[in-house]
Amino acid sequence: MGDGYEVLVVHRPRYDDWSLPKGKDEPGETPEEAAVREVMEETGQPARIIAPLGESSYPTIAGDKVVRWFAMRATAPSAFVPNGEVDQIRWLEPKAAAKVLSYHRDREIVTSLDGRALLGTGTLFLVRHGAAGDRSSWKGDDRDRPLTKKGEEQAQALIRQFAGEGIERVISSPYVRCTQTVQPLAHHLRIPLELDDSLEEGAGKAARDLVKSLVGSNAVLCSHGDVIPSLLDWMARRDMRLLSATDCKKGSTWEVEVRAGAFDSARYLPPPSI
Repeated sequence: MGDGYEVLVVHRPRYDDWSLPKGKDEPGETPEEAAVREVMEETGQPARIIAPLGESSYPTIAGDKVVRWFAMRATAPSAFVPNGEVDQIRWLEPKAAAKVLSYHRDREIVTSLDGRALLGTGTLFLVRHGAAGDRSSWKGDDRDRPLTKKGEEQAQALIRQFAGEGIERVISSPYVRCTQTVQPLAHHLRIPLELDDSLEEGAGKAARDLVKSLVGSNAVLCSHGDVIPSLLDWMARRDMRLLSATDCKKGSTWEVEVRAGAFDSARYLPPPSI
């Protein structure tokens, strides 16, 4: 039986070797920013960082080179185009990758991975829809109640809030005020907005089942003022730590960290400043 995941390895024609993607920091970059950029430049694969994997060093003509390793996950696998640094890539199961890789240090990284734990690690962002006016003054079907001008501005602000978060999916209650809250974000990210009845008002077990199915993803879920606190209570009863006082204002977000398949912690992000 395989390991259930694959590792990306690259062939560098300059050295005629097979290695893991890597490169040098540019001025002003953090190691994390450099890792994401280098993977994109060498392989064409947009990716998000899951966890740091430590450091290794080896001698070169210019002195010892230090490599900081990160476990990363492709957010939108893309077609590879050969470039000046890399002319081939291969997705391989870890055992196969270890046989192909040219260097012991790379093989050691691959064979020491706890891949199943990493696949269950990600962040879920529970967003309450933006300001939508007074329910009692709306004359039509409440499902069709739209955002106010303030709510529309909050929706635009979410684009800035989630920049760099490696969002893979955006899922919303089908209520208009929810879809309008996250549609600009989905459009900006160039990913489809998914509508799911599991996030509509009054949802119970269905919402919990949806959240469980998303473990390991970086996903934004837009829902309502009854559903999100209920989900947080359910997660807290499964030993998740609440890092903030419980609140759920319109336009706010709860950032839920998932570690190795378990809900680890959650912190409250107030509505974005507009």
